[in-house]
Amino acid sequence: MKSADHNLINVALLLNRLTLGVLFLLAGVRKVLPTDEATLMQKWEGFAAFTASKAPLPEFLGKAYGYALPPVELLAGLFLAVGLYTRISATLIALMLLSFMIAMGVEWWPDSGPAFSKNAILFTLAVLLAVTGSGKIAAKADGPLK
Repeated sequence: MKSADHNLINVALLLNRLTLGVLFLLAGVRKVLPTDEATLMQKWEGFAAFTASKAPLPEFLGKAYGYALPPVELLAGLFLAVGLYTRISATLIALMLLSFMIAMGVEWWPDSGPAFSKNAILFTLAVLLAVTGSGKIAAKADGPLK
């Protein structure tokens, strides 16, 4: 492959990492960010209780998932965005997205909503990064594009 092609692939991987990483970082922050009405712990406990009530799991597992999700989203998103532990972070994000699709379903046909499930699209991007790694434009480059 030509050097210019490698450069374009590395830029594309960077854009993919930044988009997916920042999305998950912000999702984690949003779940626990204190507000005027609630402290960090109140928001976190509220999210865990909400998750337990909606998850197709026994309540104690749903609550455990609800407590674990925000810090995993924060860390995986941050690491993915900066390019540290990219394959692990992308795999964690892919697994989270898969769990969301299992729990909430996937819109495959545009009857009344979006043309395709956002989670399914994000899942494919996470799988791509889990397979390719970060590319060269990262805090710690990994993958076949070194």
